[in-house]
Amino acid sequence: MKSLQVGDRNSDFYDRTITFTDLPEINSLKIITILKHRGAVQKALEMIETRMQDPPTLGELASFTGLSRTYFSFVFREVMGVRLQNYLTQTRLNKAKELLGNIDLKIKQIAYEAGFSDPNYFCRAFKKRTGSNPTDWRLAKYLKHKNRNGVQKTI
Repeated sequence: MKSLQVGDRNSDFYDRTITFTDLPEINSLKIITILKHRGAVQKALEMIETRMQDPPTLGELASFTGLSRTYFSFVFREVMGVRLQNYLTQTRLNKAKELLGNIDLKIKQIAYEAGFSDPNYFCRAFKKRTGSNPTDWRLAKYLKHKNRNGVQKTI
C-alpha cells in the first residue's frame, strides 16, 4: 500500500479504511491531523445546516472550529473537494429547489428562506447553475409530477 500523505488531494484518500497492517507505514500525527480536519469540517457543516436562513461567514465558521480563516478555507477545500463559497451556494440552491415544490410560496420568499439576501441574485445564481429560472424550473417540476401521476399534460 502506498504511503498516505496529508497533502494528498485524491478524494478516495479520506475514504480509505486503515487496517492494523498499514499502521507501520502511516505517521500517526498525519492520521490525527486528518481526523481533526474532518471534525472541524463536520462542525462547520452542522452550523451551516442549522443557519440556512442566515448563512455563517468564513470568519464565523473558522472561529467556531478553532482555526484561522485561511487555514479553515484550505482544510474545507481539502476535505470537501470544493471551495466554501461554492458549497454554500449549492447548499442554498438545493434548499431552494425543495421549497420550489410548494407552489404557495413566492420566489422572493423562497430566496430568503434559502439564505439569499437578494432575490434577484438568487434568480441569477439559480439560472446559472440549473439552466432555467426558478419559475420555469418550478413549472417543469410540477408538470413532470402531474405527468407521472397519469394526468394528461396540458399547456
